[in-house]
Amino acid sequence: MSKGGGAGKVYFVLYLAVVLELLIIIVERDEAEEGLLRKQKETMKIVESILSQLQSGAGTEGINTRPQDEITIPPPGIDLKQVMGADIKSFRRYIVEVGVTDVTNELKKKEGEADKDYQLRKKKLVKLANVQEIEYQVFFSSSQDPNNAPMFFTEDEIKKQKLEFTKFTPGQSITASDGSSWTFESIRILNLDEEETFTRMPKENLTMESIIPIYPVNLRKIIGPSFNPSGMPDDSVFFYSTSESSKGTSELKKRSFIVNFQPPNKAGWYKLRFASRTNRILGVKSDANVAEISDETTVNIGTVQLTVRDLKKVKKELNNKLEKYGLPSYEDLVKTSNLDAFEKGLKDSKRKVERMEEATDLIGKINLYGYICKLLAPGQSANFEQNRGSIEFNVRVITPTPTQANPVITIAEGFSCFDAIEPVIDFTISPFQGTNALEGKVIDKNTNATVARVNFKPRDEIAGTAPPPRGGSREYLGYVDSKLSPGKYDVEVTHRLAGKSDVKTIPLDVFKTGLSNEQMLRSQVTFAATYGNYVTMNAEPNSGGKIKPNQFRTYINTDVGDQQKGPVNGYTVQQADAPFCSSNSNNLTLRITWVQPNTGKEVDLFPQETFPIVQKPPKLNIGDKSVSISGQERKISIRITRLTAVGTPVGDSPGSQEKADVDVSLGKIDVGGVQGFDLIEGSGVVEKGEGGTYSVYFDITGKLPRGQDKLSGQIQVPLSASAKNKLNGKISKPDRKMITIPVNTFEPEKPGRTPGRRPPR
Repeated sequence: MSKGGGAGKVYFVLYLAVVLELLIIIVERDEAEEGLLRKQKETMKIVESILSQLQSGAGTEGINTRPQDEITIPPPGIDLKQVMGADIKSFRRYIVEVGVTDVTNELKKKEGEADKDYQLRKKKLVKLANVQEIEYQVFFSSSQDPNNAPMFFTEDEIKKQKLEFTKFTPGQSITASDGSSWTFESIRILNLDEEETFTRMPKENLTMESIIPIYPVNLRKIIGPSFNPSGMPDDSVFFYSTSESSKGTSELKKRSFIVNFQPPNKAGWYKLRFASRTNRILGVKSDANVAEISDETTVNIGTVQLTVRDLKKVKKELNNKLEKYGLPSYEDLVKTSNLDAFEKGLKDSKRKVERMEEATDLIGKINLYGYICKLLAPGQSANFEQNRGSIEFNVRVITPTPTQANPVITIAEGFSCFDAIEPVIDFTISPFQGTNALEGKVIDKNTNATVARVNFKPRDEIAGTAPPPRGGSREYLGYVDSKLSPGKYDVEVTHRLAGKSDVKTIPLDVFKTGLSNEQMLRSQVTFAATYGNYVTMNAEPNSGGKIKPNQFRTYINTDVGDQQKGPVNGYTVQQADAPFCSSNSNNLTLRITWVQPNTGKEVDLFPQETFPIVQKPPKLNIGDKSVSISGQERKISIRITRLTAVGTPVGDSPGSQEKADVDVSLGKIDVGGVQGFDLIEGSGVVEKGEGGTYSVYFDITGKLPRGQDKLSGQIQVPLSASAKNKLNGKISKPDRKMITIPVNTFEPEKPGRTPGRRPPR
C-alpha cells in the first residue's frame, strides 16, 4: 500500500488467486492428454498476462488522509481571533484509512466443513480483515518556506538505505538527497492482537463490522513526545476507531485510525508519515520450519486459499521451463531470507530474456515464479507490496505577530465536593501580565445569595517555582473560605486586565459526606468475612457518578502482617485486589475515603471499622430427606435419612479444597403433637455417613385412643450443624433446621396381623 499506482491493483491479486486455482487443477490432471496440455498452456498465459499488469505497490486506495495542512500556534499573549479574523484551533484531528481484504462472503461456515477447520479459517480471516501493524511517525524541519515543505526520502530511498525509524532517537537528524534536513521527533506503533480479536468476535452472525480489531497497550511501541492536544489523555493520540471504520458506502473495505496532533510553539514544517502492514496476501508463517511444512498448509491471496502442494507443482513446472535463464534459488531464499539477493536474481533472469521474441511470456513466467517462491518461503509474504503501504503529509506551523489579548478564564464545566471539607477549584488565566486581578464568590442556587468567597493562589507559588513568562497562561487554585451544606451552588470567577474582564460561572455540587449504601455494605462485608473467602465489595458514595471513581480510595486488609496491601483506587474491590481470609487472621478492617483533587486532602466516607473473621456455618440440607416409620404401639421407630451437611473452607490457602469438620446435633424432639405417645428417653441419635450424609434415629411409645387405628398429628425434630476450623479451632454459628414429620397415615402394627387389615369376624 504505497503511494502511486491504480486503485484496482488489489483486484489483480484476487484474479491471480482464481486463475492459479484453475492452473493447479490442470497441472494435477493427466498431463499426457493433449487437450489438457493445451489448456494448461492457455491458463499459464492468462496468469502471466495478469502478472505483467501488476506494478509496484498496492495503489492509493491502500492508505489515505489529508495531503497538507496548516496550523497557527499563538505566541504568549496573542489574540488569535484578532490576528486571523476567526477562532482557529491549534490542533488537528486526522483520519487515516487503510484498505483491507473484504472477507464478507467467507464468514459463514461452509457446508460439510468441520468445526475445527472453520475455527482455523476464521482466525485467518481475522488477519485478512485487519491491519496487522501501523506506524505513526513525526518529523520536523525548521524551514520557513511558506509554500513547500523540504524534500524527504522516497519510499525506494528508505528501502535502499534501510532506514529503520523504530531505531531512531528523538532529535536525530537525517538529510534527504537534495540536502534538506529533517529531525526525527517521535514514532507510535499499534500492533494487532490476533488472539484477543478472535476471542471477542461474536459466535454467530459474523460481519466485517463485528470483527473489531484489538490494539492493546502492551503491544504498542512509543518513542518520543506524543504531541497530544492539551487535556487529552495519551491513549487518544493515535488509536483505532470503530465508528469511523463503519462510515461510508465505498466498496473498498477499510480500517480507520484517528490521530490527534498539536505541535509545540515552534514554527516550521512537520511531516506526519503513516506506514501500515496488512495481510492481503498470507504465505507460509515466518516461524515455520521448511522441513516440517505440510503439503496441506494453506496460503491466502485475498480470500482464496491455495495449498503448498499446489504451489509446489506450479513452481516445479516453471522451474523446468525457466532454469536455463538462471532463476534465483528458492532454497537460498529460505536459507538466508535475503530478499534483496533473490529480487536481484529475478531481475538478472528477466534481463536475459528481454530481447527475445517471446520476452513478454517469459518475463510473466519469471514473475510468477518469484511470487510463488515468496508465498512458500516462511515469512516472505510480508514483503509483498500489496501488504505494505505508506503515506505522508506536511503540516506547516506558523506564529502570527503578538497583540494584546483580552483576559480569558479556562475552567472545567463543573466541580463536586463533600460537605466535610472546603471546596477547591482549579482554572487557568491568560495572558499573564503580572497585573491580572481575580475575584470569586459562591452563590446558593436556591436563594441566589452569596454564601462564601473564593481566595486564589497560583500553582507556581504553591510549588515554589518561578511564575510563567508574560503573555503566557497561569494556573490557579481557588479555595472556598468555608464548608458548604449539601446542595447546588454556582462559583463565579472574574478575571480583570487592562480595563477588560472575563466572567465564568460554573456549577458546584456539594454532597453529604458518606455512602448511600452504608448499611448494605456493612452487611455485605460481615457476610463475606469468613475463612477461605476473598472479601469483595461495592460501595456507593452519596455523589453517585458525579465524582470520578479514581478520586476514591478503599483500604481493606486483614490483621495478618505479611498480607497487607495498599489502598485500592475506587470504591469497588474485585477479587484481584481483595484480601484473603486465611486461617491465621482474626479481623478485617475497612476504610473508604475521597481524596480531594489539587490538595490531596483525604476525607473519610466510611471511617475505619473492624469486622471479625469467622468460620462460615455449613449448609444443613434437609430438602432431600427420606422418612420411614415402623413398629407397634409400644415402640414405633422413626428413621430420617439423606440429610447432608458439608464443611466450609478453613482458609489454609487460596483455592484449597480443605474443609472444616462438621458436627450435626439433635435438639429436643417434640412428640406432643401426636396424641397418646411420648419419646422413648435416650433413643434419639445422629449417625454420620459417607460424603457428608447424616441420618437421625429415634423411637416413640404410647397407645392409640379408643376407636382410632392410625396415629394423628406431627413430630418436630430440631437439628443444628456447626463447623470447626481444624487449623485455628474456631467454631461457626450453627445452621439450624426444623424437620416436621406428619404421622397421620401411619397405622401401627398389631400383634399377629398385617397393619391396615381387620381381624376376621
